[in-house]
Amino acid sequence: MYLFVQTFIAILLLSSQTTWLELFSFWDVTPDLVLIWVVYCGVRYSRTAGIGAGIFMGLVQDSLSGGLLGVNTLSKGLIGCFFSILKNKFYVEGMVPIGIFLIFSSIFDGLIFYFSMATILKGEVASSFLYQSLPVFSIFNALVGPLMFFVLDKINGWLQSKNRMPYAEISR
Repeated sequence: MYLFVQTFIAILLLSSQTTWLELFSFWDVTPDLVLIWVVYCGVRYSRTAGIGAGIFMGLVQDSLSGGLLGVNTLSKGLIGCFFSILKNKFYVEGMVPIGIFLIFSSIFDGLIFYFSMATILKGEVASSFLYQSLPVFSIFNALVGPLMFFVLDKINGWLQSKNRMPYAEISR
């Protein structure tokens, strides 16, 4: 059941990220729900789960984007690894620490995108991306992230309560 719910969450986040989330854009910037979920997996689960969630979700995003395969996989995988290591060094509870983690992860994700577009793809990326879009993207993720962490914590609490004593009903 636990794996089923996590798969459902991943599908829900990807589908909402690619369809109706643009309705809530601010200066043509939308929050990256996949990035927030990868940071959540890195902070709340094991290192393997954080890295696995990052690589899997990044690969799916790369497949859906039609661009260079590997940019999202690299950034999300590194973010999952980095924050699964950092969770033991910092207390990650409350809005401020979660927001700070999400600001740093958003900046890292944006910089990997910017440098890969500018170097590997030789694409034109507006310089305003670094000083206009990236800060808005980071702050937007930092504002949406704690709410998403709260909801995901509630779902995980519910799942753990269901898995604690699966045979308790039978023994009564």
